[in-house]
Amino acid sequence: MKVNGWLLVDKPEGISSRKVVNLISNSLSIKKVGHAGTLDPMASGLLPIAIGEATKTIGVIQQFKKHYEFTIKWGEKTSTDDKMGTIISSTTKRPNLETINKNIKNFIGKIEQIPPKFSAIKFNGKRAYLLARNNLNFSLNPRTVFIETFRIKKYLDESHCSFECICSKGTYIRSLGRDLGEAMNCFGHLYELRRTHIGNFSTKCAILLDLSKKLIHSSAILKNILPIEKVLESLPFINLTEKHEIALRNGQRICLDELIENEHKKNFFLNKSNDTYMICKNNNRPICFFKIDNNFIKPTRVFNL
Repeated sequence: MKVNGWLLVDKPEGISSRKVVNLISNSLSIKKVGHAGTLDPMASGLLPIAIGEATKTIGVIQQFKKHYEFTIKWGEKTSTDDKMGTIISSTTKRPNLETINKNIKNFIGKIEQIPPKFSAIKFNGKRAYLLARNNLNFSLNPRTVFIETFRIKKYLDESHCSFECICSKGTYIRSLGRDLGEAMNCFGHLYELRRTHIGNFSTKCAILLDLSKKLIHSSAILKNILPIEKVLESLPFINLTEKHEIALRNGQRICLDELIENEHKKNFFLNKSNDTYMICKNNNRPICFFKIDNNFIKPTRVFNL
């Protein structure tokens, strides 16, 4: 069975993102399946699953902004920066609403954060969580992320507060909770986490998996698969004629100026830029990602659709 597209899954708590991929792969009997934007086992929410040729577009969806809703528990620091870890420090100090509101302002915009040690970040070629499980001593480098919005959703009680956040790729919400707690000298770790949006995609359009069954019915998956084009709609693009498509697939070079002269403005959205992802289409069907090399189009990844 040849299936290409995206499946939006509302992942429940308690299972890994890889487990969801394996369930869908086994159900459809397709090996080429992957996910965009890992969710920790304790987290729930939107997990986009790429099937077939859609796996070539995972990098695109990973660029999109992400929207999270989460709860932080104050007074405890854990080994994993969430409730799954062991408590390594604690305090009786608790922040009030005014203190929280004052401090979250320092976590908006470009910030530096150190990923949790229990994460998939690589350190000297090995996954950090594997090193952490073996109690090895190592330090991860800080990384720059962008927090667009960060605000209180509800003050639950003196030990718990819920938030919502819109942020860039690479942001660790566990680090955000940890660092906010440390800024208020009260410690903090993630108690609940849910991803509601990635770009324009949301959990409202996602399917729930029935984990009580050994296999997910493939028919339920197939009717919910989105075409690859849905992820590519916002990218700079250029339309090719059938002649140009054949030439490109045969490894021939295509001059950009020639394409511009032949293009109607309504079908052309390219500023001779070097965006991370630009795409060639033919009748709205994706042909390849490309880059511009000495005014020629050079395919970087071709779709077999």
